[in-house]
Amino acid sequence: MSAREVQVFCLLAIGLHLLPLLLADYTYMDDVWRTQVASDSWTGEGRVLTGWLYAVLSFGPGAPNLFPLPLLLAAVASALALARLVRHYFVAPDASAVLVVLPLWYNPFFLQNLSYQFDGPTMALALAASVLAITFEPERRRYLIYGAVWVAVAASFYQISLNLFAGLCCVEVLRQVVQGADFRQTCIHAIGRLAQLLGGCLLYYLSAFQLMTTMRESLLAFDGQWPDMVLQRLQLITEHLGLLFTPGTAWFMFGLLALALLGVVLAAARVLRGEGSVLARLGLLLALLLPLPMVLLLVPGLTLLFADFNDGARTLMGLGTVMVLVLWLAHRLLTALHLRLGWLLLVPLLCMLSFAYAYGRVLLVEKELQQAISFSLAHDISSRPDLASARRYYVLDIDSSGQWLPAASGSVRAMPALKYVLNINFLLLPEMMPRLGLSNFGSHVPLGRRQVLARSPQPRVDNKFYVIHLVGDVGYVLMKTPHDPESYRW
Repeated sequence: MSAREVQVFCLLAIGLHLLPLLLADYTYMDDVWRTQVASDSWTGEGRVLTGWLYAVLSFGPGAPNLFPLPLLLAAVASALALARLVRHYFVAPDASAVLVVLPLWYNPFFLQNLSYQFDGPTMALALAASVLAITFEPERRRYLIYGAVWVAVAASFYQISLNLFAGLCCVEVLRQVVQGADFRQTCIHAIGRLAQLLGGCLLYYLSAFQLMTTMRESLLAFDGQWPDMVLQRLQLITEHLGLLFTPGTAWFMFGLLALALLGVVLAAARVLRGEGSVLARLGLLLALLLPLPMVLLLVPGLTLLFADFNDGARTLMGLGTVMVLVLWLAHRLLTALHLRLGWLLLVPLLCMLSFAYAYGRVLLVEKELQQAISFSLAHDISSRPDLASARRYYVLDIDSSGQWLPAASGSVRAMPALKYVLNINFLLLPEMMPRLGLSNFGSHVPLGRRQVLARSPQPRVDNKFYVIHLVGDVGYVLMKTPHDPESYRW
């Protein structure tokens, strides 16, 4: 395939993957309040390029919701970056070679990143910048600097993307050994990649980090409890990854892992039989095997070190690197047997594509449920004079209420990872109500649930999903936890 053909292939593949998110058009989590305030809140979080992006696209200092324009632009940039990565991995790629790099975007957990209408495009641009950085060979000083600059750009969009780049660096070191580089070449390349990573972190620290006003995360205390805490977090991440293994997917997942391990074993045997000193061969063996646990650790990566552990799917961008490594090793082994065997990689890609479409449908039923509840609440308030005259309204939710989504129960049984990627823990947010003409909803609740019930024992409205209490001229919407079974009753 020519360079242009590879680019078109990547554009079509990413466009096909994005379609269910575009059709769902769901304002996800932070998008609800960001749409309302339409202002830059990213610079103080160390993500200065995100604010600049929306300032450029909106031709002003604000950040209005421009969905899907930013996501489409980010998708094009990511497709071009992935096409460049294909040319970096393969001298003369065919269509099956393109399948190797697509998991960076097709990663099922990356769907949560893409679900954000504001932050999703910038996370995609962070992915594109990380991929571009890895395509610059660090042996030349100019390219080493280029790579470091792109790493800083990626971090200025989304800091977690450093996990992705570090994982790709591990893949590069392993590729050096598998493709027959000697110990000296492998060491020089590994040092160059480390220089790109550290140089990018330094550039980020000297630029975007200096504008950070809110230190959102403090580091985990390095004491006697530190190893146990890290192990517990790794166990939790492993459980989340295990959601992807179902009876329908386990057979090809284990098959791909077996092929990848066989590729590593064959490469290790070649290294041990190769020329050079014993120390050089042992060094090459270490360079071959050490990246494997490193890539796995970089799935959660930086999040393991924070005091407040975020195990959300959006922090697991590093899983795409693991998938790329497995598919690269499997593709190398399969095409050595027969060129057309590389097309077997279509199976995991089609599985990830099906997951994306199932996720788009789950977003849609979540959207419909929340709309129904918000419409009902708006009707109850506007149709009663005593409630319509309230000066202010507040919503007190229960986290467990958001896990109730009966319309998606069948999909979740078939694909358990859907609920983890969706990660919705609410049925209603106060920021949803201005869309229905009720602009007197606040976010900073002055009274707790018990205080409201003590001052106003009898609700004015008792609904399946909520009750409304009045305390003076202030209304409180207390959300309920639905107890109906999620499974559909015929």
